[in-house]
Amino acid sequence: MKAVHFGAGSIGRGFIADLLHDSGYDIVFLDVDDHLINQINHTGTYNLYLINEHFSKKTINQVKAISSLSNEKEAIEEIRTADLITTSVWADNLPKIAPILVKGLKERRKTKAAKINLLACENALFNSEILKREILKIADGFTESDLNEVAAFPNTAVDRLVLEAVRDGERVIDIGSEHELVIERNKLADPGIEPIKGAVYTDNLQKYIERKLYIINCGHAWAGYMGHIYGYTGMQDIFHNEQLVSGVREVMLESSGLLAQKYDFSLEDLKAYIEFAIARFQTPGITDTVNRVARSPIRKLQQNERLTGPCIQCEEYGLQNSRLLQGIAAAFLFNNPADEQSAALQYHIKKYGIAESIPFYTAIPADSRMYAVILEQYGSLKNYH
Repeated sequence: MKAVHFGAGSIGRGFIADLLHDSGYDIVFLDVDDHLINQINHTGTYNLYLINEHFSKKTINQVKAISSLSNEKEAIEEIRTADLITTSVWADNLPKIAPILVKGLKERRKTKAAKINLLACENALFNSEILKREILKIADGFTESDLNEVAAFPNTAVDRLVLEAVRDGERVIDIGSEHELVIERNKLADPGIEPIKGAVYTDNLQKYIERKLYIINCGHAWAGYMGHIYGYTGMQDIFHNEQLVSGVREVMLESSGLLAQKYDFSLEDLKAYIEFAIARFQTPGITDTVNRVARSPIRKLQQNERLTGPCIQCEEYGLQNSRLLQGIAAAFLFNNPADEQSAALQYHIKKYGIAESIPFYTAIPADSRMYAVILEQYGSLKNYH
């Protein structure tokens, strides 16, 4: 069997391809980083290091990499002959891979290839549906009915600690042992066949998506935005600040209260999930930057995203959301000129003022209690900053 995976970055090599390898697939990476492509092709392998097992090495073999830019014809042929297609390119980049996917899927239809599962393993709600929409935008005569003949788009939820590192001059990935890939069973090409070993298959993906996004991603983002205000540049320093760790725990507990009401999660299980997440963030040897964790603040302030989503829903349920509101305010203060969304956010605030920017980016009404709290918190945090 052969799996084509878009994106040879940390999630691609450190998580998805690791599971693909253990599921028996030969792996073809499609990427645009020539240095990384050459490194993989030099030996047809790459190395992972398990953080929780004293950085013991795991070698992934039966792998090659192709430039989707300079070797488009070869990349299309790999798509045409694949048994599974997966992605981990960062959600904002899904439109960039849609054109080559259209070409490859059209070739599959011409040759009457079997219907294929296309799993977008991105940190975004309804990730595979996003990719499907991007494909249809540029399909040019390739209708949705045509697309449904050749590909299925089950949504996923992804969770694993993966960190890029360099050892002996080679770009490697440090990984945590615990992981969770959840796949929407009822949208698979054949719901009776599980394409990836070690994944969780469910008919209720939403609860898993929200648990991960509203607890782990929410807490991590809150730490990044608040840590930026405190002047931290490294995430490991934030998670050694007891005051900030306490805040992270509190914001995760606010989201947990919501999830316990909405779904069949017990509060005790969610509290254990929180402690697992915090312990992971505090794992010795982990290095991560505030700029990486806090990047793309405009997307992370959207209505269903990691801070705003649980905050609005907690308000609707009459639950505590003060730490979530604080995190939203802190996100508006993230200022990294090298980050395109941060620069755009700060430009909007400078031009229109924070009073207009809050409802513009979060959809939280200006006449609401939440809006007033965010505005007040923004002023307080700005003065601290």
